[in-house]
Amino acid sequence: MRKTIGCLGMVCLFSVAAMAQVAEGDQHWALRAEGHQAGHAKAAQVDAAIAAYQRAIAQNPNDIEPRWKLLRALRFKGMYVATTADEKKQVYNEGKAAGKEALALVDRQLASRGIKSPADAGEKQVADAARAIPGAGEVFLWDSINWGEWALVYGKLAAVRQGAADRIKREATIAMLVDPKLEGGAPARVLGRLYDQTPRVPFLTGWASSKEAIRLLNESLKIDPSNKITRTFLAEALVDNDSDNKPQAIQILKEVIAAPNPPDYEVEQAAATEDARALLKKWGA
Repeated sequence: MRKTIGCLGMVCLFSVAAMAQVAEGDQHWALRAEGHQAGHAKAAQVDAAIAAYQRAIAQNPNDIEPRWKLLRALRFKGMYVATTADEKKQVYNEGKAAGKEALALVDRQLASRGIKSPADAGEKQVADAARAIPGAGEVFLWDSINWGEWALVYGKLAAVRQGAADRIKREATIAMLVDPKLEGGAPARVLGRLYDQTPRVPFLTGWASSKEAIRLLNESLKIDPSNKITRTFLAEALVDNDSDNKPQAIQILKEVIAAPNPPDYEVEQAAATEDARALLKKWGA
């Protein structure tokens, strides 16, 4: 009896320690823009957040929260801190490995809810079960985003051949079915970008469509109308779908540049502003 009580006490101590590490990671995450220059951030705060989330996972491997937050932090580091292709590849490969572990944990919890083979189950079936698992939707979302960034740095066609596009599509769709409002409409934003940027390869990605991308990006904007990332993606998709849309797209980009950046997403939105300027320059506007 005493041994059982002692074991339970140790589990509680590990859980409390893990929660403290998550809280520390969150504090560093909130400071990720510290010392940034436009859309480029310094490494110190996000590295500290990553380390704290990793410690939390080591303390309590069955907790989903630090796993999805680790995926989010790794994506930020790869996108806004890393400056070379090799640095980005290293970060996104780490993100892929962390995502694999996080999804394995989610799959075990899905299995306990009757989804014995999540990889073979329909997206709605998985989403319906995942909705009852705190943090599962975020795992699907951030893993899909990390895979998307990995695909960009390794090359779109190479990623298609490895099945990355279909993986991103499935995971982002599940995330959207779990909660379309995640991260300001991010699931539809990810899908919209995917539909627009994925090369159309016969028998592999025939579903790619800038028209569908526009629909999805507009769905994302309904949730967060001021999001500069979504608006910049939409402007590009409009022109990809029909060059006659360029005046409308140019107006969207000018509005993006003129709008202030929200303080909670200073780096991310500043980077989108830079992307908007680059598109305008590319279009000669």
